[in-house]
Amino acid sequence: MAFLENRSIPRVELRPVAPRDADLIWRWRGEWSVRRFQPLSETSPGQLRSELTQNRLADFYQGRGTRFQWIIEYEGRPAGWITLVVANWEHGLAEVGYALGTAYQGRGLMSTALSRLLADTFARTTLERIEARCSVDNAASRRVLEKCGFHCEGVLQSYFKLRGKRVDNYLFAALRRDWAQRKK
Repeated sequence: MAFLENRSIPRVELRPVAPRDADLIWRWRGEWSVRRFQPLSETSPGQLRSELTQNRLADFYQGRGTRFQWIIEYEGRPAGWITLVVANWEHGLAEVGYALGTAYQGRGLMSTALSRLLADTFARTTLERIEARCSVDNAASRRVLEKCGFHCEGVLQSYFKLRGKRVDNYLFAALRRDWAQRKK
């Protein structure tokens, strides 16, 4: 399996998102390299701030709530974010999405951050399956998912519209049982 290897891991930390991060996320969402493969809806910093007030990490660890976000910090500076949306706690199903600001891309930060989130999620929650989708044209995101132990399950044809054009996406999944195997 192609799980993240533990060599020269960048100094990456995850912290729960806070309302004060709204302007930062809004700015990242406007960067071409972030929007290039994602159909991000238009929103204002105020709308984002309102959404971020709902982020209650304690609920995540108690198996309730649906949307959780973390800021990725590199050497103490915000670099991007990860969002986890729980589709169904009873069945242990969730979906992850992520982005890095342009200045932090291509350094291996996302693989480290996502691996840490997976380790924490599988150790401290009842989630069994975490899905991720990425455009078939987004080679960097595909490499991140593969490094983190996600398996490609197929192509979702014409999955969403991006700048007026229908886009195919890969469907990836990381399973608790596979994650546990890497510790053996």
